[in-house]
Amino acid sequence: MIQNVLRALRNIDSRIIFAALVISLFLLNYYSKTLFYGPCGPHQWRQADCLSITKNYYEEGMHFFHPKIHFQGVKEGRAVSEFPILNYTVAALWKVFGQHEFIYRLLEYLIFIAAMFTLFNTLLAGFRSSLLAFFATGVFLTSPLLVYYSANFIADVPALSLGIISFCLFYRFYHHQTLRHFYLSLLFGTLAVLIKASALMPVCILFFFSLASLPALQRIFKTRALFQKPLLPFLSIGVSALLVFAWYRYAIYYNDNNNNNIFLLTVLPIWEMNEPDVISNLRILLNQLFPVFLNRPVFFIFITIVLFVVSKFKHLSPFLRYAFLFSGLYFIAYILFFFQVFSVHDYYLTNLMIFPVITFFCFAYLLQQSAFLDGNRNFARLFIVVFLVLSSFHAAAIYRYRLLENDNMLKWSPYITSEDLKLSEYLFWDYGNGIKRIEHFSPVLRQHGIRREQNVISIPDQSFNISLYFLDQKGFTVARQHLEKDSTVLERVMSRGAEFIVLSDTTLKAQRAFSRMMYRLEPMFTEDKVQVFKIKN
Repeated sequence: MIQNVLRALRNIDSRIIFAALVISLFLLNYYSKTLFYGPCGPHQWRQADCLSITKNYYEEGMHFFHPKIHFQGVKEGRAVSEFPILNYTVAALWKVFGQHEFIYRLLEYLIFIAAMFTLFNTLLAGFRSSLLAFFATGVFLTSPLLVYYSANFIADVPALSLGIISFCLFYRFYHHQTLRHFYLSLLFGTLAVLIKASALMPVCILFFFSLASLPALQRIFKTRALFQKPLLPFLSIGVSALLVFAWYRYAIYYNDNNNNNIFLLTVLPIWEMNEPDVISNLRILLNQLFPVFLNRPVFFIFITIVLFVVSKFKHLSPFLRYAFLFSGLYFIAYILFFFQVFSVHDYYLTNLMIFPVITFFCFAYLLQQSAFLDGNRNFARLFIVVFLVLSSFHAAAIYRYRLLENDNMLKWSPYITSEDLKLSEYLFWDYGNGIKRIEHFSPVLRQHGIRREQNVISIPDQSFNISLYFLDQKGFTVARQHLEKDSTVLERVMSRGAEFIVLSDTTLKAQRAFSRMMYRLEPMFTEDKVQVFKIKN
């Protein structure tokens, strides 16, 4: 009977099993609940920025090239970072279905799952091994980093996902030379770079092999011709490069013209840091960020595979050889050029996932050349099942720890310590006594006659848009530490045209910066421990 069951399982199409795996992980991660969360958890700041742009499209007209945020520290709130196609698309969907934040999360998650299916099918078709396809895609489906940011509001995972689709399509084109794969690869690759400049590797690989297919370069790089009629493909490449260049020039101009220094459009390299900060960031990168990029055992396996591919580098096909070399060098260069952000910003690592993607292609190619899997299939099956189970529960535990309060899974999970649980309890308590109070406070402001376009000062908030987005209110924010350290900070912000103050921690009224301006503040109302003042002229 057992043999019949195993035989039946082997006869099931691997794509159905893969779909079942995706559904199982969806349930394990409790996306059925967290998809309906607003911006929360680690990097709520950046999430709120993305939602703020989306909300302003939705409320103030769908003017694509004039994105705005709630924070008025820049001219009329005009600010932009990545190509706002995601924000714009979600705003358009809100116009049809109503404003629901889960639409944003679901859209990003579906883009990621589409990339995983594309990767799975490409590996399956290219190397005829469902084991390798499950192993490679399983690494990404159970990466704590991708589990957290794949159903989120930040653009990094959608950019990576489009980049993965682009690479897979170009891989198919390179080996089968079906032109539609080339144009689709170029389209997805261009979108990936527009959404996030760090997702440039797939389209760079496309550019390189297209140029290397020219007769004069084929002999140098030992590549082959890709186009019978190269004019249109090269014109398309030129259009792609022009679009990317034009957008980022426009973004820099738009921000400069509106006195915006909110979004990072440059690099923060290691050589501009002092030695103690370099050592500190290196420790954080190795001990905190890389274990989220891939959990420690998987990261060790990945490094082992990288070393294996390096040892067999000459045996790779020309396509994989250059792709592996370029993506590996990019991995190193990117970390060096953005080393300053690795004190906390784990999502900056997202688009480096393209290096593991290409590495697994190389690994699959090398294993295909050997008979290793043929003689060790039972071991490989057991290894992959154990790997998927352990990695899935590890990633789910990390995800739930970040977002779910008093989650039952965390009480028995071996991946979460008692110290972690205590820290989680404190963070949820602290958030509940601050920003959480105003998450649904916008209707209260409207009931008291405060219009959306009237500037408020939200206190305390160290971000630009978290509280202002929840309030759906134009205005400014003042952080707790600013009140404590600068007795004139509130006076300066009030002079910028603010009409009201929303105070979500009334103990701050004892601060000198607040008390010295009380003569200009008229109490309006207090609700749920949030006090609102009108600023008198």
